[in-house]
Amino acid sequence: MNLARFFPLPVLALLATSSIGHAQTPPHAPATPSAPVSAPPTPISADDTPTLKVDSTIVAVSAIVRDAAGQPVPNLTRDAFVLKQDGKPQPITYFSQGSDLPLTLALMIDTSGSQRAYIADEIAAGHAFFPAMLTRPDDRAVLVQFDNAILQLVKLTSNTTTLEHGLAYLTQSHSDYTAPGRGGGTLLYDSVIAVSHLELVNQLGRRAMVILTDGGDNGSHFNLKDAVREAQRADIIVYTIYYSNGGGDENVLKDMSHQTGGREFSVTPSTTLQQIYSTIAADLRLQYELGYRPPPSGPNKYHKIDLAAKDKKLTVQAREGYFTPK
Repeated sequence: MNLARFFPLPVLALLATSSIGHAQTPPHAPATPSAPVSAPPTPISADDTPTLKVDSTIVAVSAIVRDAAGQPVPNLTRDAFVLKQDGKPQPITYFSQGSDLPLTLALMIDTSGSQRAYIADEIAAGHAFFPAMLTRPDDRAVLVQFDNAILQLVKLTSNTTTLEHGLAYLTQSHSDYTAPGRGGGTLLYDSVIAVSHLELVNQLGRRAMVILTDGGDNGSHFNLKDAVREAQRADIIVYTIYYSNGGGDENVLKDMSHQTGGREFSVTPSTTLQQIYSTIAADLRLQYELGYRPPPSGPNKYHKIDLAAKDKKLTVQAREGYFTPK
């Protein structure tokens, strides 16, 4: 994919630093008195810690199994599952309880004009989010905001205090990172692709995004199909949280989450953001990780995945397909 053909200047700046290594460092942004932070927002760059690439000959599938009441079901074995690719059964060659594997997580927050009223609540809930999600020493997270630019507020780290401090930047203006002449916008689809490519794709273990937005996209050079494809290619589960008084497009979020094996939630008077975060944390603790060797296929081909439980009373939440490498 030739990113330079499609991405506007802010996204190119975010994408380019990991490959050219000499992007200009943005000026230090002042911290708010209530929540000092240790570093300014920066374009996404390669993490200093070496990572392992997942074996491309194995298709990985993350799954959550639910009973009739919608509760996650733990302690199943590989024999409890049936897996098919394009309608043909495939032997499961790898199986693990998800909680045995490290988690790499991206919390992505829409800070466009339609979302500004919710940022105070998102900051408050975020202080409990990271400790609940990062429960193992090798679990890590990255904090990203997006509007008419895409900014990494905290790079990939296991330090929950650093991540919590980074939430302070959500209240600050980042107009210095916007391309000249570019006004408002919401680069939802571009942000999913950018984070998939640079922060999550090469991480070992479980990979997930949690995106807070109203589902509206304005200004992305890629579309929903592109965003889903890149998340599927990187085996990233996408959890979306609709936070709005009726604007945006909640169906976009439902579609994105469904196709990648995640779930879509909506903040309401009876369902708080903190409660949603707790539910997502419970989901991720009870994941299963399965893998299989796919039949030969050409490059960049889509294949449908159907993962089901042998017990018909159980339902399986997993991604619907994947793309072969280019």
